[in-house]
Amino acid sequence: MDEMLFYAKIVLLVVLLYDVLILFRKPEEGSEVVKLDFWKEMERKGINAFLIPSTMVFIICLDIVQEVEIYLSTALFVLSMIYLGYPRPFAFGDGGILLDGKTITKDRILRAKKTEDGAQISIEWYGWLMKKELPTSNVTDSILEEFSDSGSSSD
Repeated sequence: MDEMLFYAKIVLLVVLLYDVLILFRKPEEGSEVVKLDFWKEMERKGINAFLIPSTMVFIICLDIVQEVEIYLSTALFVLSMIYLGYPRPFAFGDGGILLDGKTITKDRILRAKKTEDGAQISIEWYGWLMKKELPTSNVTDSILEEFSDSGSSSD
């Protein structure tokens, strides 16, 4: 059982490393860019800002109880905090939107709608319809201007 938990942590480590590495993507030249601070990122993550670190602390506690080295679990905790709060670029340019290290091309953006906390975009992501919340910023305003004719209401 210990080996299975170790391999599960290794898989989680690989996933977190990938997620953290893509956060360092640079926006394309000529893009409108804003960097969101730690607290804005935590606010955007919603309940995950609490659940992810709590899960990592739980894993560390399990390691302590089982008298297993906590180095790997501590690394997972640190990576999860970097993933959640790293001030990543949020950009809009000719190629689309750079959000959370991922580029959403313009042809996948179906509509944008203003909300109290910024905007919400509807996108097609790998065949699925998704909604993404965008924070209030000049980048969000540019996205709303570009996609206001996409069938969204402006009320």
